[in-house]
Amino acid sequence: MRVRVGIVAVGAALTLAAAEAAPCRGYPESVRSAIKTRIEALRMIEREAADRLVGLDTRTFPFLAGEARKLADTIATSNALKDEDDLKRCRNAVPPVRRVCRNAAEGLAALLDAQEAGTVITELKQTYAESIARCEGFMGLQPLKTAIRTTD
Repeated sequence: MRVRVGIVAVGAALTLAAAEAAPCRGYPESVRSAIKTRIEALRMIEREAADRLVGLDTRTFPFLAGEARKLADTIATSNALKDEDDLKRCRNAVPPVRRVCRNAAEGLAALLDAQEAGTVITELKQTYAESIARCEGFMGLQPLKTAIRTTD
């Protein structure tokens, strides 16, 4: 009986240690499966905003910006960002997937706010295009080509 309890305790300790070490290996893949649908939803908002620019969508820029902000909050909560910051302890560099994708969502929201105000700045577009392209790379998605990303 004591042997079984001891084995269970050792097994639980090893499982806990493995769970703590697991994020260092395969972190981008585990996050990809967790947030890929949210990134696809963000891309849909970008498409709708691009349609709005040419008069094909009736949703307002403030509405779309609000949806992008909601997605930013679901892509990475403050706890998830803290956990991701802890990955700096890993021997090999681990990309900050959640942070990059959250920044992309926040960048889209800022860009849509500027569009509503009539002050779209090329730097906002460029920043958004770079961060979303990096996020899409983590997700294994081909970058979109929309008017939102062009700096013409």
